[in-house]
Amino acid sequence: MLDNTSTPDRGKESGLAINQTKYGCDKPLYPTPSQIYGAKYIRIYWHDYTSSAKCRVVPINRIHAALANNNPYTITITKACLGLLPNDFTVPGVTGTGVYVLRPDWETLKEGPAPGHMSCYAFIQEEDGSAARLCPRGILCRAVEHAALAGLTFKVGFEMEFTVLERTDDPNDKYRKLPSDGHAWSMARSLASWGTEGNFNTAADEILQTLERIGIEVEQFHPEGGPGQYEIVLPPQTPLEACDTLLHTRQIVESTAARHGFRVTLHPRPFPPGIGNGSHAHLSITSKNGDHPSIYERFYGGILEHFPAIFAFTNSHPTSYERMVDGLWAGGRWVTWGNHNKETPLRKCKDSHWEVKVMDGIANPYLALAALIFAGTEGAALTMGDCTVDPAKLSSEERTALGIEKQFPGNLDEALEALASNAKMVELIGKDVVERYIVVKKAEIDLLNSIPEEERRNWVIERY
Repeated sequence: MLDNTSTPDRGKESGLAINQTKYGCDKPLYPTPSQIYGAKYIRIYWHDYTSSAKCRVVPINRIHAALANNNPYTITITKACLGLLPNDFTVPGVTGTGVYVLRPDWETLKEGPAPGHMSCYAFIQEEDGSAARLCPRGILCRAVEHAALAGLTFKVGFEMEFTVLERTDDPNDKYRKLPSDGHAWSMARSLASWGTEGNFNTAADEILQTLERIGIEVEQFHPEGGPGQYEIVLPPQTPLEACDTLLHTRQIVESTAARHGFRVTLHPRPFPPGIGNGSHAHLSITSKNGDHPSIYERFYGGILEHFPAIFAFTNSHPTSYERMVDGLWAGGRWVTWGNHNKETPLRKCKDSHWEVKVMDGIANPYLALAALIFAGTEGAALTMGDCTVDPAKLSSEERTALGIEKQFPGNLDEALEALASNAKMVELIGKDVVERYIVVKKAEIDLLNSIPEEERRNWVIERY
């Protein structure tokens, strides 16, 4: 049904007059000696369409050998890498034929997540060095360039929510939540055990110190509302930098917690009826006049116009919809916005600084942010009124008066249908990208449905 091939000239289908072949090609070919000094291993990461973090660990002598021969270090990987499920089965239409080239973006190189290791993120390219059309980092670069042609630039900062678990000896229930012990949102008492051996707060101390040492400036850290749930607020950066920083921070958190005997999960709602884990994105327009209502209202109007289609990227997993319910401070089911209203999916903070609440940690951040930027750049009039309460509690007449007419998809199937039927978003993101994404996600739905319900929570926690 869908064409799953990827060739450099497929960009012509999008109708955008943008050079589709350059992403990653203007980056440094080599790391500097000071960048890799003291490293034993380099981890080269990419993030696939199931939002699985993938990497190859390269002994540092292999990097030095390439440098000595004046050769850029690259890795050849199967083209099936962007058509794999988390159990390593390929999706329909994808085979083991053909290769991509991972080209490290040495500008992203940072220490961690383990002692002696350094990590960087890679662009996925064709064998001839051109950008692979399906590369998530390249797709975000294309969205940023498309926005720049319209005079728009951005800063983005993510809030990383995660839940800390203890492992058990029960093969049928591998993980249990931490004892509550008064744990609640921003509760000081939840941090009273900081420095105590065997407590996660001590691991948190190591996490925060590590992030500071490697140049990731954490803005805030605090307990969240669920048992064992915490949040790290990351700094505003360019869109690509913000996504790389988010993913690097996750690796630091996960690895450090594991060394202290804990398991960290991004599961959107690991313990109903408790709250879930989001990955809220804060966007600000930094270009000239970005804080003028005539600019930012049209940008966020574009997001609202295309929000149901964007939802397929920001809530990209069947379990995402366990979190996306009304009254959970997760953005709710209604497409609307509100000034400092945490029950709306799009929250206005100040001027062009708005928060996208309807995004979780299983979303591929490159693809989700690309969809948001494409839709916002397309623009639309902001006709909805400021929703000051939980939109789910409004009467139909009150919603109509505010211009609130649409609900978000209720499950991933509906979200994929909304994406496929939105011709403008398909054009902007790229027909080939959307087709591959939908094939992967439908296969992922089938895979989750094949797992007995009582096993699914553990299965997702093991992988995210």
